[in-house]
Amino acid sequence: MTTSTVSVKKVNPVLIVAILLALAGIGVWVYQLIVGMQATGLSQQIVWGLYISAFFTAVGAGAALLALTGVSEFVPLFQATNRARNLCLALSSFIIGAMLIALDVGNPLNIWRVMTAFQLSSWMTWDFWLLVIAGVVALVYLLVARNNRTQKVLGILGILAGIAVVVVEGWMLSSQAARPMWGSGMTVATFLLGAAIAGLSIALIAGLGGEAVPSWLKIALGLSLVLVLVEVLTSLVGSGEEAGLILTGFISPAFWLQVIVGLLAPIVLLVLKKFGWLAGILALFGVLTEKVWVLAAGTSIPWMPGPQGIYSPSLVEIVAVIGMVAIGVLIYRLLILIFKV
Repeated sequence: MTTSTVSVKKVNPVLIVAILLALAGIGVWVYQLIVGMQATGLSQQIVWGLYISAFFTAVGAGAALLALTGVSEFVPLFQATNRARNLCLALSSFIIGAMLIALDVGNPLNIWRVMTAFQLSSWMTWDFWLLVIAGVVALVYLLVARNNRTQKVLGILGILAGIAVVVVEGWMLSSQAARPMWGSGMTVATFLLGAAIAGLSIALIAGLGGEAVPSWLKIALGLSLVLVLVEVLTSLVGSGEEAGLILTGFISPAFWLQVIVGLLAPIVLLVLKKFGWLAGILALFGVLTEKVWVLAAGTSIPWMPGPQGIYSPSLVEIVAVIGMVAIGVLIYRLLILIFKV
């Protein structure tokens, strides 16, 4: 009599958690569609909040991963064996961004209107189509990068496409002259730096970065800290209202979370060379919180004399964003299986 043993594959707890969080995110999305945008913390005055902040973070991370993968064709940043997986991360980030926009516009059919409007005078139209182009470049790059060979032409295209997406998003914000803190000349630079931090952080969390990634991330975080301090000092000199809003107002928790949790803490961890994955998570969180306070501050002060708007992300927004991130994790794993990288 013979006995046979059946090997049972170990269940990945990360995927189980991701599935549960993804279901929760989809559930609150359905709830938001039924109830309407009043389920969020947005209002007629503050129309951009956590959803758009997460959108800028996700798309910035995807654009940075695409551009940095291109840079690795010339500089030993990412190993050749990891380029395909980094491109899978970039595509996943772009998809997360698209879902976050669908959440923000309320009715998903509004996305179709943006796609078919072709209003070339609108920065949002440019942002949409540049994001599509970057996604196509990332997909083509991924298909070719699976053989681990040098692809300098696609690397250059990836660099240009990634930078273009982030520059247009930063320019879109800085062109809103009526919004305090958006018209700064540093807005585009801040967006580029935030995107670099997000992309490097995700690569570090996924364990796909080489030895150079922690060093690059540490430098980017240091520069971001300097820019944030300069921006606050500029506000103190230019307008007491803006400075008070940042330091002690309703958005101050997001500001201090960025400085302490999203900048100082990961810098310390990277200097000590401990818990690199945690440093990546904290740095990514810092980019998100920066976008929250910048967007909320820019729309809280009315154009005409009137009451100041106050924004606080609702539980629906928080769960939805976490759910979209979880879906991104599942998409990343699916892309790895599909493209066998």
